[in-house]
Amino acid sequence: MNETNQAIKKYGFWFGLVTFLILTFSNTLTSINSEAWTVLSIMLLMIAWWFFEVIPIYVTALLPLILLPLLTNQSFQEVSAPYASPSIFLFLGGFMLAIAIEISGLHKRFAYLMILKFGRSMFSILACFMLVSYFTSMWIINTATALMLLPIALQVCKELKVESTQFEILLLLSIAYSASIGGMSTIIGTAPNVFFVGFMHENFDIQISFLEWMKFALPISAIILFVSFFIFFFLIKKNKNIDQTNWQSISLEKLPTMSSDEVKVLLVFIVTVSAWVFRGHLNQFNFLSNLTDSGIAITSAFLFFLIPSSNKKNDLLQWKHMKQLPWGLLLLFGGGLALAKAIMVSGLGDWLGAQLSFLNNFSVLYIIFVLIFATVFLTEVLSNTALTISFLPIIGVIAVDMGLPVSIIGMAVVMAASCAFMLPIATPPNAVIFSTEKIKVMDMVKVGFIMNILTIFIITSIFYIMM
Repeated sequence: MNETNQAIKKYGFWFGLVTFLILTFSNTLTSINSEAWTVLSIMLLMIAWWFFEVIPIYVTALLPLILLPLLTNQSFQEVSAPYASPSIFLFLGGFMLAIAIEISGLHKRFAYLMILKFGRSMFSILACFMLVSYFTSMWIINTATALMLLPIALQVCKELKVESTQFEILLLLSIAYSASIGGMSTIIGTAPNVFFVGFMHENFDIQISFLEWMKFALPISAIILFVSFFIFFFLIKKNKNIDQTNWQSISLEKLPTMSSDEVKVLLVFIVTVSAWVFRGHLNQFNFLSNLTDSGIAITSAFLFFLIPSSNKKNDLLQWKHMKQLPWGLLLLFGGGLALAKAIMVSGLGDWLGAQLSFLNNFSVLYIIFVLIFATVFLTEVLSNTALTISFLPIIGVIAVDMGLPVSIIGMAVVMAASCAFMLPIATPPNAVIFSTEKIKVMDMVKVGFIMNILTIFIITSIFYIMM
């Protein structure tokens, strides 16, 4: 397997590099300027190396800093500016908030209390796990959500004596899927959301606030969650091997009394979310007129280093905890934003728009459907972040060329990027659940395919109506 991976990486390395060199030094098209052609060659090099994971995808994201100043008229200062986009600081602050929640144990308490209170039947247990996974992944990255709930779910199945049964398989799958769906709901819920907000701000001067995102995304994700629950409900009901009698309350380990650290983190969390939601009202005060979602996120993260923990020698967060931060993702966002900006300013975006003019012959509904369908199934084999970074500039061109609202088309694609449910490699939550070795690939494919198709139709229908 390792030899196969190495061979694939080697092929991807040479494929990307040779394509880059040929295109860079052999521009024969008169319809495109030399700088746009160079940006196209850099874009294809990065896409190839992202696809084949020749080197860590985060390192590939540094290529704009190396190649754009050397081969185009953009200075290093201009290229590096997107690496410090406000959306990146929003993600940074949001992730520090999530780390504080995890370290305090607040996330686990919330999950246990919900399950203990509402776990009275297999359907209520299923609904409870899905709701906990969905809600938690709004604020904590979906990978951490799946990792948190996995041992709790396994313990529940042990208590109910349903280990290695169809119910256990469906319960684990529901956790993974709900984590991905919940991540769609907020800007900080998943990486593609953060990139999209930065992309819109950098290239179209469109600012999407935390509340504006939730107004659109929360109802859509809630509908998808609701439909997915009934899919699982139907599968459980249909399966005759699942014992539907004698379901008792679960006797999970007793939680200790809520600590002072948990209370402090909870208060900061409530204040932070409230500030995001009501920022429009806060901006009406003169001294808060420049307050942004990114500023709120960084302020809340800063507070964790000031507020003392119950251990008087430390604060709620310490610098050693920052090892958990996804520094690579921040570089990936920066590289993607720098590439997207180069596509727009070089004229490559206009050229791509001209090549895609044939799409004007198709209906808006058809175009939205094709874009979402392609995104969902491509994300099964590609990183949803890398795919979004590569895909969004092209989506922006298509939308502008056809006179469609870029923010709506782009948001539809970004939300679809979180809806890959068929394969273990499609999303981190899928991989986490698959690692238990309790689920076969075919189990995930059967349920995931149904989920994929339904989410494609749901997202397509809602965004078409919004047009």
